[in-house]
Amino acid sequence: MARRTLDSYPRPGVTVDLAVLTVTDPGTDDAALRVLVQERTDPDGRVLPGRFLRERHTIDETVREVFEHKVGVRPTEVTPPRLLRLFDAPDRDDRTWAISVAYSVSMPELELTGAKGELLPVDEVAAATGRDMLWDHDEIVSAAVESLRERYEFRYRNDSPPPDPDGFLPQPFTLHQLRKVHEAVIGEELHKDNFARRMKPQLTPVTRGGEVVRSAAQRGRPATLYRIA
Repeated sequence: MARRTLDSYPRPGVTVDLAVLTVTDPGTDDAALRVLVQERTDPDGRVLPGRFLRERHTIDETVREVFEHKVGVRPTEVTPPRLLRLFDAPDRDDRTWAISVAYSVSMPELELTGAKGELLPVDEVAAATGRDMLWDHDEIVSAAVESLRERYEFRYRNDSPPPDPDGFLPQPFTLHQLRKVHEAVIGEELHKDNFARRMKPQLTPVTRGGEVVRSAAQRGRPATLYRIA
């Protein structure tokens, strides 16, 4: 009996899909966690930026190609793409047998200026609602949001999370602005004093000429400006 070669075995297509997350209006009461979503046709619907792996291309090369050709902007080295996991349900894509290598990418809102697509609230496109997302891209969004929230979460941990670990908020910032970003990410309000107590040891007040620099608040008492220590 002839020996089968590797080319005799069926092979899945491999895609690289990116859940690009940001916080819009960071530091304000309107801060919101959003994901970059694109519209496509044939089939029609919403998708995450992605593409099939080209022959002899690496995953890292494909991530860069998705940013260059599909997103139109690139992330900085400060927030590199994070591998989530493989999405490999045999029926996940009704066009073909395809495995998705899914990444989460956190980017400040300003870095997404000019990006192709629309920034939608994550609650509109996560798996809980599955609103018009093709294939299992809503599940990828849910996995990306869960991973992100674990880095910002206060509950069920004895240590304190780092201040804005994914860098959504420009520095320097006030404690109020920092808290609003954390609240936008985890999706709930945080106790003001408890938050300040856990964050301050990880922050350094901004000084100028030996004096603490305060925000130019238009209402209320000017607050101290901080940088991450």
